[in-house]
Amino acid sequence: MEAYKYTLDKGSKKFLCPNCNKKTFVLYIETETGNYLTDDFGKCDREQNCNYHKAPPKGSKYYLIKTLSLKEITDKAIKLTDLNCIISIVPKSQILEQSKNECWISEWFLEKSTIQYLTNEFKYHYSNVSGFINEVKKIVQPPPVAPSFHGLELLDKMYFENPVNDHFTEYLKERFSKDEVFTAMQNYFITGTNLCWLLSTVFWQIDDKEQIHAGKIMQYDRFTGKRIKAPYNHINWLHKATKEPDFNLCQCLFGLHRINEDYQKTIAIVESEKTAIIMSILLPHYIWLATGSKGNFKFEMLKPIKKRNIVSFPDKGEYNNWLNKATELNAIGFKISVSDMIEQTDFENGFDLADYYLSLQDL
Repeated sequence: MEAYKYTLDKGSKKFLCPNCNKKTFVLYIETETGNYLTDDFGKCDREQNCNYHKAPPKGSKYYLIKTLSLKEITDKAIKLTDLNCIISIVPKSQILEQSKNECWISEWFLEKSTIQYLTNEFKYHYSNVSGFINEVKKIVQPPPVAPSFHGLELLDKMYFENPVNDHFTEYLKERFSKDEVFTAMQNYFITGTNLCWLLSTVFWQIDDKEQIHAGKIMQYDRFTGKRIKAPYNHINWLHKATKEPDFNLCQCLFGLHRINEDYQKTIAIVESEKTAIIMSILLPHYIWLATGSKGNFKFEMLKPIKKRNIVSFPDKGEYNNWLNKATELNAIGFKISVSDMIEQTDFENGFDLADYYLSLQDL
């Protein structure tokens, strides 16, 4: 694996974006030292509303050339004799560094020369970013850590033995019949908890082999059905709430366990767990799954359903991203169609399929 000396900071620290002036800007750092580059090199996290991204310039590529001799012949040129005894005249302007028997020569010059270089060590030089040289380094990737799973006994205890009411389920009971809500609760094991916040909801990520990958805890408003986002976003993970040591979170699609119910049904994918549950009531002829975030519409998450017919319903503002990803996946054997129904509405970004159908109910 190759790692460059410049990379986006992987920490949680954010700065003011020079484009939208929001504190959502991730700076580039020098990998080896951890030093930030200047405050205009970075990427804004507001991908839909800003999308500012300025990467360090690519710079020039230089290859290490070992020689038999290097001799200055003028103040602007050097005579180089390589290991094959081939003599070349190299302009000094195309030499980045040199020592007694080796030098770094620009790719631009080498492409036009007879010097052999393609298998040699190389690095990039950035003339206008802090004077650093961005070297390509070989790093050893640590062995993958096995994913962690919650035990089925935890689900049994929280869902069957000690059930707790939650605001989200109470909201559903105001919009749908008692039987419809009961079926949805059973299909997705909707569970109430007071672990993080009173009457919050656990959305279990259970795969098609009945392994519990995660429990996402979120709190909703009892009357509007909206997530509580003030004074902060009320989202947590069950393994953090219960302080499970060394838990390695490896997510799967929400509702993935349901694909074994019917092998003929088309699978429908949305972003929000709430939307998947509501749409399972409104349009039960699909099996409804959720990615849990817009970035989870990707191969690793969708791999278990590769052989199924899939229709996806991205949130408003996310259509092009999901369409591009679906095009990539379809090229390797997936069968995914992407609906632009929500994209064609006049609603603001973030509006989703459940919002659309519930708004029709309210008319």
